[in-house]
Amino acid sequence: MKNISKQFAESAINFKDNYFLRARLKLTAYYASGMFVVVFLFSLAVYNLFAKNINDNFSDESLGAESSTAESVAIEKTKNQLQNIIIFADGLTIFLTIIGGYYLAGRTLEPIRKVYIKQKKFVADSAHELRTPLSVMKTGAEAILMGNSSREEYIKLTNDSLEEINFMSSMVNDLLFLAESDGFKKKEFHKLDFGKIVQNQVETMKAYAKGREVVMESQIEGEFLVNGEKNQLKRLTTNLIKNAIDYNESGGRVDVFLEKIKSYVVLRVIDTGIGIKKEKLKYIFDRFYKIDQSRMRELSGSGLGLAIVKEIADAHKGKIEITSEVGRGTEIKFFLAKTHS
Repeated sequence: MKNISKQFAESAINFKDNYFLRARLKLTAYYASGMFVVVFLFSLAVYNLFAKNINDNFSDESLGAESSTAESVAIEKTKNQLQNIIIFADGLTIFLTIIGGYYLAGRTLEPIRKVYIKQKKFVADSAHELRTPLSVMKTGAEAILMGNSSREEYIKLTNDSLEEINFMSSMVNDLLFLAESDGFKKKEFHKLDFGKIVQNQVETMKAYAKGREVVMESQIEGEFLVNGEKNQLKRLTTNLIKNAIDYNESGGRVDVFLEKIKSYVVLRVIDTGIGIKKEKLKYIFDRFYKIDQSRMRELSGSGLGLAIVKEIADAHKGKIEITSEVGRGTEIKFFLAKTHS
């Protein structure tokens, strides 16, 4: 008996916390209530109309004669049959409305449920990512307040805190960009040379690649006119190149190509890095997804770089293709519609 009570209590708690199930049942109730009112009024009108016709028909047949008991019984029997048919049809209609309403309510709420789950995960991941640098800074501050450390230790603790602050600042900027991405999609684009943007970002990132002992080369020749937003395309290019460098090996290589294929300008970033397992490829553009968890703190990454790339690509109505092989490297292609001069 206790087990049954416990199960019932758990079910009641789960139902109370399951906002979407409650909303689904509410919508179903609204659908059924609305249909009940419509069906009731319609059935009432139909019954009255047919009942009147039945009375008129029997009255016409017995015109000039007294209504017999048999005729009265026939009238009532016909009315009862009509009533039973209407009640059955109404009950079936309400039942089908409940089933259909529950299904439609689920379909209606499903996109909202997915967004809610995504947002909930996003908040949890953000809190998790911020917790580590805050812990490091807290430990450092406590050590400094104790006042029994050497000057070198103070410098190290300050540098560690500064590194964590830079990490948090970078992640907050990325989070703000993702939060404002819907507004960005409404911005006007301008005709620009994507080749100049890519070439500038390659030159800018060469020092970063050298620091990681990665060789970077590019092949960009000619003019590559597209419609877009300059700063966001710079960010997309930088994120793709940085990602290729970060997940490379010492002595590895990153090649950046820009070419025209049919009606597209195609940016190709190829690295000789660690690669990505085939079953994980579909997750790499998810927010906070990390290909190699062990290297993320070393690389000061939060797993938002490729999520930002995806947002920018979608805003420009571009598409991204990725191929990878573990231990051999990865190639990412960004397709953007070209425009004419």
